[in-house]
Amino acid sequence: MPAIVRNIFENYVKERFDLEDCIAVNNGTSALIACTWSMDLSPADEIITTPFTFIATSNSILIGGAKPVFVDIDPKTYLIDANKIEESITEYTKAIMPVHLYGRICDMKKINKIAEKYNLVVIEDTAQAFGALTKCKKYAGMMSDAGTFSFYKTKNISTFEGGMICVPKNSKLDAKKIRSICNQGQDGRYNHTNIGFNFRLAEPLCLMAYEQMKLHMTGIKAELGIRGPAQGHYPNVVYEQPIYIEKGITGNCPIAESVAKKIREGKYV
Repeated sequence: MPAIVRNIFENYVKERFDLEDCIAVNNGTSALIACTWSMDLSPADEIITTPFTFIATSNSILIGGAKPVFVDIDPKTYLIDANKIEESITEYTKAIMPVHLYGRICDMKKINKIAEKYNLVVIEDTAQAFGALTKCKKYAGMMSDAGTFSFYKTKNISTFEGGMICVPKNSKLDAKKIRSICNQGQDGRYNHTNIGFNFRLAEPLCLMAYEQMKLHMTGIKAELGIRGPAQGHYPNVVYEQPIYIEKGITGNCPIAESVAKKIREGKYV
């Protein structure tokens, strides 16, 4: 299948949501990694995120070269508590990575205001919230510097494996560089200007995503939030995982720990 199929899909998303760029990738983890990798982070740099998420969120920060700093969650929404973010900002903070969990949207108005105050990048992990809208009719994943999406088989839009990066207009991130990273660092054929990877989404899967967005958005939105705490997501905060304990990656988020414990013990109602 010709590469033009990927171009058609990306251009469709770009135009439909009025974006600077849309980059189709092989999964949601790659989407996150490409964004953090594009920032040229150093080991001392920090990115603020939630510990109550799938480990790919914080892994992308580590792979991108920085350290995750965990902020506790709101006890009602289970999303990162925007009121606690500012106290975790240091001179080394480079970005905030909120996670729109269970189809719910983080307080992006407050998060973006904090980011503007401290000149921070905001990358929205929107793996579980494609199509979710705020009360102001703004789409999750399209309100900051970049939004990353997953098309995994358990998501409300699925190509079995896949994802995309949406870069809104006026983003602090370099959309051209992110696209290059996703294509082995190329800027033109055999002209490698960045260290990159093969993160491209296969053309048949682009076609699947394209047709779903064109024809089934009502169904896509109807499936938002059908998987959540009652289905066991998530039984541990990420810093309780063995590899994080081994590497000394810690956090202090008692609300997230308490919620995860209830889920782990089957006590979530």
